[in-house]
Amino acid sequence: MDNQTPLRHDHYPTTKAEYEAELTETENEHAAELQKVEQKVQGQVSRYLLFGAVSVVVNIVLFYLFYHTMGIEYQIANFIDWLISVQVSFWLDRQFVFMHKSIKEMGTFYMTRIITFLIETVLLWFGVSVLSGNKTIVKVIGHIIALVLNFFVSKKLVFKNQPAPAD
Repeated sequence: MDNQTPLRHDHYPTTKAEYEAELTETENEHAAELQKVEQKVQGQVSRYLLFGAVSVVVNIVLFYLFYHTMGIEYQIANFIDWLISVQVSFWLDRQFVFMHKSIKEMGTFYMTRIITFLIETVLLWFGVSVLSGNKTIVKVIGHIIALVLNFFVSKKLVFKNQPAPAD
């Protein structure tokens, strides 16, 4: 087919050249949209890592204070620091990572965090009680695993309704 041969359909474009031009334009628009999505995801991940680090520091410092300084049993210390660090994490994630304005996600946020808390608790019990590992090191490992799970759960279940603006 040459560039001026009409294609067999009744809507725009009517020639092969017009069709190819529109196809190229559509591909370019798609590539631009894909780049925006990739930048948004990279921005969210970067912000989550930054503010997640703050949550991790709060969590680990509180665990250390409760367990080592105050002598609270390690599972109870873990629960208390979890309650406080989840609240810190909710406000940081809501405001700075996923950029939501509402607090209506708090219930879902806590429900998903309970699941990862249970995972972290089992890991802590296993690492300390079964493997006799260092409580603080096991706590850090368990919290890192929970942190990774929390990002995906927050992105897919908690803060899914209102997309964050592109960076």
